[in-house]
Amino acid sequence: MRALITIVMVLMVFAPAAFAQTDDQAGNTDVKKHYLYEWTDSKGGVHITDDLGEVPKRYRSKARKIETPKGQEQVQGRTQSSSGAATEQQETASKAVWQQRIQDWKEQLADAQKRYRDLDQKRRDALGMWGGSATGHLEGRAEAEKIQKEMDEVQLDIDEAKNMIETVIPEEARKAGIPPGWLRE
Repeated sequence: MRALITIVMVLMVFAPAAFAQTDDQAGNTDVKKHYLYEWTDSKGGVHITDDLGEVPKRYRSKARKIETPKGQEQVQGRTQSSSGAATEQQETASKAVWQQRIQDWKEQLADAQKRYRDLDQKRRDALGMWGGSATGHLEGRAEAEKIQKEMDEVQLDIDEAKNMIETVIPEEARKAGIPPGWLRE
């Protein structure tokens, strides 16, 4: 809950600033892309900022760069948007963050499921070697038990990803007043 409040507060405070920054010193009037940076602290809190310098050093390498959606680039220090409304830009940025969170967990789920299938095949191969000598039987069984322990750990990753996708993130979104459709798009 605390992480969700942090996300909403950061978006409300920094999103307008992210879209309104200029490069006055360089006199640059070209179209510029702007990014938000998202990172998770050691307690699981998710944070978002528009300045990588505000990300604590120990989290910078893991901070994810999120490009603002097309149609929201800056020209001569002013935000140019197809609608021109700052609130729409904030909503679009917020929607992108929520969708990226879901997408990241879906990718983690797919990776964990693939690892699980690979380990399962490896375990079956180890068990298939039982036809040999008595020592071969014991070696194959020991290898299969070792692989099973790895599979149990990967299953925990699968369960965590499913819980985040199906329960935690939708509940956080509901509490934040985020439309459910944002998570399905």
